[in-house]
Amino acid sequence: MALKASMGATYGWRARIGFVTPSPGHENNGYEFYLMAPDGVTIVMTSLHVTQLTQQQYDDAVSRMDAAVKELEDRRVDSIIQAGVPLVVTRGWGFEEKLLAEVAGHTAIPFATDIGACIRAMRALGMKRVVMLTPFDEVMHGLLAEYVGHAGIAVVATRSLWPSDEAAMSRRYGVSTMPLAEVYRAAKELYLSTPNADGIWITGALMPSVAIIDSLERDLGTTVVTSMQAMMWAGLGLARVKAEVAGYGRLFDHGYDTVS
Repeated sequence: MALKASMGATYGWRARIGFVTPSPGHENNGYEFYLMAPDGVTIVMTSLHVTQLTQQQYDDAVSRMDAAVKELEDRRVDSIIQAGVPLVVTRGWGFEEKLLAEVAGHTAIPFATDIGACIRAMRALGMKRVVMLTPFDEVMHGLLAEYVGHAGIAVVATRSLWPSDEAAMSRRYGVSTMPLAEVYRAAKELYLSTPNADGIWITGALMPSVAIIDSLERDLGTTVVTSMQAMMWAGLGLARVKAEVAGYGRLFDHGYDTVS
């Protein structure tokens, strides 16, 4: 959406949402944030410097979370979102609760995770049997399906847009430049091939997604949750901002419960 600025106001006069991204390069996160952002809401970004998709790098990133939170606290943000489902999911069910408690011990700023926001979003929309589209490999698919299963959400079909050739795989962040049409068609085909699904979950926030949510929901008559959309929804809710966000899914018709 078009942003507006006033000579007499700071850009984040309504809310400043802190965003902890795994990778040091994160062009799509900021761009998609501002596609959805209401007037007066800005993003403040920092990185955990994950450069390889390994458990050691994920563990190292989690160990840097306190420093990232402190950095965002110094920038006076109103809520903080941790992006990247692998950081939490690879630690297993129950780790998110520990991470939330640890962060709460260091700051009073409300905090949410990518996977936690996705689960709450799917619950808000009544999604219980979803198809999942990601840029991850099959091992991560298994971990994701097991994780959300604990939350009462069944992943009934999956598809990965992980690069299939070695040249593409060598470009670690090539998924960020994937055409929207490719993501749209993959999600549509996956959903139509799974008659018992009640929604589409697109995770992996580096992959472009939010600009196709409205088209998928209209064309298929279903509900769609993506990581970046869910994180925006959570960030606004935790910052106590109630604003219309049109064109980016039915999720924004639902309030974010700051209590549960």
